Amino acid sequence: MITNAQLRATFLTPQMAYYFERKLAPLPLAEVEARIEELLKYLNIATHSHGGIPFTEEIDDVWHLWIMQTKQYLQLCQKLQGGKFIHHSSNDYEEYTDKDLRQRPVDLQRAVAMLRAYVVNYGPFEADRVKYWTVAAEVTRSLGWTVDRLNAWLGAAPAATSPREEPALEMAR
Repeated sequence: MITNAQLRATFLTPQMAYYFERKLAPLPLAEVEARIEELLKYLNIATHSHGGIPFTEEIDDVWHLWIMQTKQYLQLCQKLQGGKFIHHSSNDYEEYTDKDLRQRPVDLQRAVAMLRAYVVNYGPFEADRVKYWTVAAEVTRSLGWTVDRLNAWLGAAPAATSPREEPALEMAR
């Protein structure tokens, strides 16, 4: 299991930590770190899952800030699982070529597989982190589940329900 401290130590340079603290001020440091950690989790999982962005605008904003530092973003992508550059496109941009994009339903199989990959690789969702993952937040809200119930469901699910199921990740060296 990969801890939040390991994520920061592996992927976040002191210079980028400083940059995020400045750009995300006046947020408390713990909130800045949480947003960075959730983005790093997604970017590692994204190597195995393609499609829409499954998290909130707060995490997307961190991604935008990282991308603005092009050299550092390239270095990050090279260290991530798969070592490939991860492109980012806005839904507004994508809508130009796909007018039905906003009406398309969420791919629940993909979304659940991504949430399972999260739990396998990073441990159970913490109560204060579910809010960043749109499907996890919607499941807990609409079904009236606690975070513990969500984690139990994700951990108890069959190991491979789809050919697109994400494998466990390894820490970048």
